[in-house]
Amino acid sequence: MGKGEWNPWRGLDEFREQMDRMVDAARQGQRPVGVPGSGYVWMPLADIVETAQALVVRVELPGIAPEQVLVEIADGALVVRGERPADCDETETAYHLLERAHGAFARRFPLPEDTDDAGISAVLREGLLTVTVPRRSAMSPLKRTLTLE
Repeated sequence: MGKGEWNPWRGLDEFREQMDRMVDAARQGQRPVGVPGSGYVWMPLADIVETAQALVVRVELPGIAPEQVLVEIADGALVVRGERPADCDETETAYHLLERAHGAFARRFPLPEDTDDAGISAVLREGLLTVTVPRRSAMSPLKRTLTLE
């Protein structure tokens, strides 16, 4: 255990987010990612930006080499997974604080139907994975017309 101050409320936000992911996955009939039993230990932070031409997904992966990351399209979703090896030597080192996650990770992002799977590009630079998923037809990301019934 680290030598920092103990906070009884630490981790409640992460627990709430994990529960939200589990409920969402159950509603969609999927096995949740990033929870016990799924084989994944942690979920990297991500941003998704939609433009008229593409969907851009940015995933924080500091300290992870490109060969440790797999980016694929599966069942209409973008899946990013891999593993960050532990860099701690437990034999002769006293750790005061260990907050960085290590082990297997995964994120799954459902894709819109109008994406062009063949034109997807991915770049991992300075710990930021940027995946660009082009659209088959340009559209306004902020304006959508819905037909009311």
